[in-house]
Amino acid sequence: MSVNQTFSFLATCARGFESFLESELRSLGIVNTQVSNGGVVFDAHLKDAMKLCLWSRLANKVEVLVGECYAPNEEAIYELGRRIPLDPWFSADRTFCIHAHVNDQKFKNGVFLSLKLKDGLVDHMREAWGQRASIDTQRPDIVLGLQVIQRKARVFIELQGDPLNMRGYRRRQLQAPIRETLAASMIAMSGWTPEKGIFIDPMCGSGTFAIEAALMATRTAPGIQRHFAFERLPFFKEIEADWKSLREEAREISRQARKGIELDIRALDIDDEALDIAQNNAQTAGVADYIDFRRGDILRLKPVPASIVTNPPYGERITVDDFELPEFYFQLGRLLRTFQDASLTIISTSELLKKNMHMKPMQRISTYNGPIPCEAAHYLLGGRRTERESL
Repeated sequence: MSVNQTFSFLATCARGFESFLESELRSLGIVNTQVSNGGVVFDAHLKDAMKLCLWSRLANKVEVLVGECYAPNEEAIYELGRRIPLDPWFSADRTFCIHAHVNDQKFKNGVFLSLKLKDGLVDHMREAWGQRASIDTQRPDIVLGLQVIQRKARVFIELQGDPLNMRGYRRRQLQAPIRETLAASMIAMSGWTPEKGIFIDPMCGSGTFAIEAALMATRTAPGIQRHFAFERLPFFKEIEADWKSLREEAREISRQARKGIELDIRALDIDDEALDIAQNNAQTAGVADYIDFRRGDILRLKPVPASIVTNPPYGERITVDDFELPEFYFQLGRLLRTFQDASLTIISTSELLKKNMHMKPMQRISTYNGPIPCEAAHYLLGGRRTERESL
């Protein structure tokens, strides 16, 4: 296996943020890209995919395509399993499992299709090796994803292992925290960079927005503290030196970026426990020195020229600051309209934002925060307003 061999890959992300992910891929030197529903398809070398796992702030998964076919019936899925190349992806001493995503009226049962694919694959193994690899649904070495959409079946092997939002720094968290990758996507949506000045999350909770901003500003690879599924693939020893080189390069980039850097990243919360959790998480992430944690009430936030990125309560929360949620959002909008040369990037339900904020967004994206349908919206406040609208 060569790290410079070209394969087709799929990087997935939060719904609606595909164009931002494509921009990130291109910033990492991956140029042969195409936006798809829920992600970006690209052709690249294996080394590029490993680098993406290490550096991507927005991607949830990075998968390599190992087989595809037209699938008019279940038997086509079985035959697809028999045609998946065993070399270099599989060996008899590596366990695997299969997850199916089916969006096709022809097929109703994704579990059944997974079994058909498994049957074809293990029959292929028996013919080639005289034995088969074992199934492990808990901690498999290799995770295959079967995707069937409008009779098109594709099989991927996941390279990331645990989803990429699992950076390793969030040891403690409050109820229903925002995913790290979604937080990073919203920061990208905000357009904030350290050169643009103050960054504020006035309802910081577990500290995710502030930590992601600090990781970005210090050019810290978000995957530097974790391991990946490609390290368990049979051929990893052949590319391990290249992987170690990528990791050491990432560490050196961050070391250089932190020299003399000055940041103004502020994380506020009215809850002392939340602030304690956020500070501990920032310490684990190695960026606590770059974030100003302080106790504060968002509705008493003083107008400053800043990029405000936040995830206020919605869903099951009934009141905030003794206000019912609609009234809280009304008060928040009234406060933020007094800001000058600032911006707000916020995620909540579409109803709460549209009916109560009384501000017109420059951009809005329909997405999900966990299972909850949400809207991410970006507003320009005061002097930053322009006539450009993207609705």
